Amino acid sequence: MVVFGPLAIAAALFVLVVGVRQLVTRVRSRLTPEQLEAKRELYRNRLLNPQAEAVERELGKKLPKRLMRLYADRSGIQSGGFEVQSPEDRKANRWPVYCFEPLDVEALNDAPYEEELGAGFCFATTGGKSWYWVAASEAREQDSPVIFLDYDGGGRHGDKVAESLDEFLAWPRTAMK
Repeated sequence: MVVFGPLAIAAALFVLVVGVRQLVTRVRSRLTPEQLEAKRELYRNRLLNPQAEAVERELGKKLPKRLMRLYADRSGIQSGGFEVQSPEDRKANRWPVYCFEPLDVEALNDAPYEEELGAGFCFATTGGKSWYWVAASEAREQDSPVIFLDYDGGGRHGDKVAESLDEFLAWPRTAMK
């Protein structure tokens, strides 16, 4: 028993030191208000300055015209924090849109790639680990179906959300809950 007492105390001290260290690291790594504002401004700048040609070069395919029009709408592309739902089916899923992703190579590389879907672009996110995706193609198409890539484990991975991006963007919006 004499041996286990000091070991138990050492283990407790170790756990305490590690916990305090993690807490200090977390507090120190918080961004200041100025850093948060700079990060928001960088995101906004990327969002308002789409780099479609660079993304298409990286993909080796063309993005749909409707996606290009979305990024040309400077006020629309900055909207977020809403849900859309098909007006034809009121019992259908509500699809949350936290924000639109910048149309650049950085966003392309940060988003997941689905081998079975092929080349495409994740144009919006739920704010978690899920995205809305449209296909790229050899020739520039007018539009593309919207596919939901769900990495949050919600069971909707690969679901077709809408027949087209145009349809998806035209659905009524409500504030995100």
